[in-house]
Amino acid sequence: MQDLILIGSGGCMRELFWQIEELNKEIPTWNVIGYVDKCSFQGGEGLDISVGSIYCPYLGEDEYLLSRQKETNVAISVGEPGLRKKIAEKLSQNPRLKFPNLIMGDTRLCTDIKMGQGCIISMGCRVSTNVMLGDFVFLNLGSLVCHDGILGDYVTLSPDVKTAGQVVIGNCCDLGMGTRIIQGITVGDGVIAGAGSIIVKDVEAGCTIAGVPAKQIK
Repeated sequence: MQDLILIGSGGCMRELFWQIEELNKEIPTWNVIGYVDKCSFQGGEGLDISVGSIYCPYLGEDEYLLSRQKETNVAISVGEPGLRKKIAEKLSQNPRLKFPNLIMGDTRLCTDIKMGQGCIISMGCRVSTNVMLGDFVFLNLGSLVCHDGILGDYVTLSPDVKTAGQVVIGNCCDLGMGTRIIQGITVGDGVIAGAGSIIVKDVEAGCTIAGVPAKQIK
């Protein structure tokens, strides 16, 4: 197994840690040696986190990773695209930090998909043929990306998001739980979609949308 350090301490990190432990039961893959986060998120103390019966040790703040002198695998387990981007850009200052793609158990990925670095593909996800994923894409539980889709960098698909064929999603988009996108739609950079949105026409960059069908609300 390869050593891995997780970044973050919230629900996203804890779910990823659980999924890694489940994956390791089938195929020993990742040895999580601990997590990194700001102490303020832990009430001023660095505390181990319990997920089921497994503990994830607290290792320190960002400086712990920025000062690492040996090659280290890191997973940015943060759901919000903007924060994930900020963390990735900061940690990229240390060339010894590597951002592998994490593919959990019970996934189905076509062999011709292309991925950047630092992607997380959660349990139950399906990614069809000729799909392109950028850097640090996060597909949450049960997401589906159909044929010829393109997802930009730092895209987050919440649980049960489904995109039909030939959908293009720009950088730093955050699609809420259960969002659906029909065939051939283009979603611009930085779009936020509320839970349950049904997107039936192109969305310009920087919008917040919601509803059935989805309409701009901000």
